[in-house]
Amino acid sequence: MKKGNTAVKLLGTSSLGMGLVILLFLASEQQVHRNNAFTRRYPPHPVIKQYDLDIGYNSYYIAGFDNDLLYLGNRTAPWHLLQIHLGTQDTTHIRMEPIDKELRYRSLQTKVLPPYFFVMDGTIPFILRGQTKDWKAHTWLEGHAYFTKALPIDSDRVFIRTISANTQKSTLGLIEKNDRFQIHLDTTLLETQIDGIFDVDGTMVLSKEGSTIGYVYYYRNQYMTMNLEMKNLTRKRTIDTVQTAQISPAEKNKRGQVTLKSPPLFINKSAYMSQNLLLIASDRLGKNESEKMLEKATIIDVYHYGKGTYEFSFYLYHIKEHKAREFAVHRGHLIALIDTQVSVYQTREPFFNEPLSNTIASDQK
Repeated sequence: MKKGNTAVKLLGTSSLGMGLVILLFLASEQQVHRNNAFTRRYPPHPVIKQYDLDIGYNSYYIAGFDNDLLYLGNRTAPWHLLQIHLGTQDTTHIRMEPIDKELRYRSLQTKVLPPYFFVMDGTIPFILRGQTKDWKAHTWLEGHAYFTKALPIDSDRVFIRTISANTQKSTLGLIEKNDRFQIHLDTTLLETQIDGIFDVDGTMVLSKEGSTIGYVYYYRNQYMTMNLEMKNLTRKRTIDTVQTAQISPAEKNKRGQVTLKSPPLFINKSAYMSQNLLLIASDRLGKNESEKMLEKATIIDVYHYGKGTYEFSFYLYHIKEHKAREFAVHRGHLIALIDTQVSVYQTREPFFNEPLSNTIASDQK
């Protein structure tokens, strides 16, 4: 484990450029590839649709949960949160307020981790923290570390991905604040195959119940899990067989932005961790799977990350040809964002072992 403060205070505009290019690739539609080397298991009805709720806009993203409450951030209105009661479907609009009225920002992301919420911008950089009782955001970190991704894991720690000043490659780390800030980087976690930037791109995940953080690579069949101190590392494989990222060598344009010669092959498009399960969205077809299904649904593969085993798969069906762009599991339910809809499913035992919310369960009687 490496510690540093100035080690990550670097490449502000360059990191922004690389991040924007990565987002463009993530938002693009990729060619579907078949891999007959694996076979999926589809048990009957591991999730059951309960309802769709139209929230009017497709710019919302999942910011967090608090018991029966779902919080959605908004990319085009970054100081706005939409609160949805999963049982009653009642909605409440929340306005977050920065204490610093002169705050400058470029790209905000909000995460709700009760009783706190975090507002983050890795390109300035800063992290604000406040309490959900009044939604006022105070400065928690300012100017210490640029980051390309950040995931709060408790009230005083944030899991980050940044660019190491020593290696000039993507690196995972922790920002901790007790009496003072400490920034811990571990350059050994992300395994470089090609360029150390695009080839290690992926999704950061957290299981609060399991006290586990993880990272799922986009372009290879691998994920890793660790404890909240980034120790006890394990590396596991998904059912796909692509072990090396299928990307073209990165090049820099005149502005110093990193680009790829051709779109990459996505193996794991998005992921979510809950208790002892890791759910990964994929559009990779296995043996005997029909391409027509990908016109109707997104495939979700479920793994037991503690055992390192593949458990089963299921479909998240599109709504009016729009596919799920994000999903989460919470208190016996799976929530998916599909165009302007919030789709809520009940997860069923023995496939999922989360307790069902009493409020939501009572509505189904």
